[in-house]
Amino acid sequence: MSSAKAVVIRIVLLVLIGVWAADAQARRSFDATGHLKLFSISTFPTPYAGDDLPGSLLAASGSSLVDSRLKLLWRPQRKLRVEVHPTLTLTQGQASVGLSTGVTRQADELLPLTFAIVDDPQLQLKARLDRASIRWDVKRLRMTLGRQPVTFGKGAIFTPLDLVSPFSPTTIDNSYKPGVDALRLDWFQGMSGRLTLVGSYLGDPGEDFDNWAMDQSAFVAHAKGSVGDKWELEGFAGWLYDEPVVGASAFYNGGFIGYYGDINMTIADDEPFVRSVLGAQYKPTEKTYVTVELYGQSLGADDPKDYLQQIASSRYQRGELVQLGRLYAALIGSYQLAPLVNLSGAVLSNLTDPSLLLMPSINWSAANNASLSLGALGGFGGRPSATVGTLGVIQMELTSEYGSVPFTAFIQGAYYF
Repeated sequence: MSSAKAVVIRIVLLVLIGVWAADAQARRSFDATGHLKLFSISTFPTPYAGDDLPGSLLAASGSSLVDSRLKLLWRPQRKLRVEVHPTLTLTQGQASVGLSTGVTRQADELLPLTFAIVDDPQLQLKARLDRASIRWDVKRLRMTLGRQPVTFGKGAIFTPLDLVSPFSPTTIDNSYKPGVDALRLDWFQGMSGRLTLVGSYLGDPGEDFDNWAMDQSAFVAHAKGSVGDKWELEGFAGWLYDEPVVGASAFYNGGFIGYYGDINMTIADDEPFVRSVLGAQYKPTEKTYVTVELYGQSLGADDPKDYLQQIASSRYQRGELVQLGRLYAALIGSYQLAPLVNLSGAVLSNLTDPSLLLMPSINWSAANNASLSLGALGGFGGRPSATVGTLGVIQMELTSEYGSVPFTAFIQGAYYF
């Protein structure tokens, strides 16, 4: 670069910095933050009941992932807000079974805003606009148009009312729910009352926009409000995947313990089914936090031999359902070992198998804008059996849900700016 060009660039930068420093309104109207996250995951083989299995089925594997997110927020006016989150994600290796980092989860798109820069079985580099929305506030009415997260219900591990691109319970990082293309209207009443209308695109495996139909859409009406200072109630009615869904949610503030519950019914053509969760939140000390949940779904399988059929069905393929059985229990806890170190974990149990899934982790807040986490995931229960057929096809049979999950260890580092 010539000296003349360098001088011109310096002058332009100084002018821009001066204008930015002098214009307080410009500083208030625009924010740019973000994060850089790194994951390293190692998966060890599940013990199978079977002989002469291929080495690839019994070999340990690993993967690494780097996720960067830039969060841009512009407020040109007091009532107007524009939010854009460009992300760039690099993934190396095969995804682990049963564990999700959370940052690679992508909802189906109405507008194609995901771009595969490198697409190889062992290396993927993707760029995506995970948030791209404009929000307009007029008195008690708020309208949000574009790519945005949509969440309903109170459940922490099991989320029967969170039907639009929900997280799996085995997600490492759920700080950013995948954005969906939607139009959302919120009407606020008083301190806690709110009526919400949402229309969003859900997509469906094997379909594209040219064949878009009602089974690729969600239309939801949701209302919430408080009764006294103890109760918070919610009502839910929607049309999702071309099926009517109704539900309700409640939270009771019992002082040291908070009680909550979600329930919904999907009125399917073949057979209506119900999903519900009951939970309690308890903070016995300033350093300890405990949550307990009990979950049931009428569509789950009674026999583990039917689990593979469940997994292959459209409801599981599109992420509408996650659990395979009928009755579950979960315990979540955290304890502050030191001012900057937290020990946390979760225990999930399929009460029908029975089988257990343990998820311990430890987090160190290395600085105000940096953290390091170490954790693991391990399943206990009846192990799957696998045999090699006459044509070399591996035939697998599950004897429990969580017993088929291999042991997985992970390290996560995060830097926020």
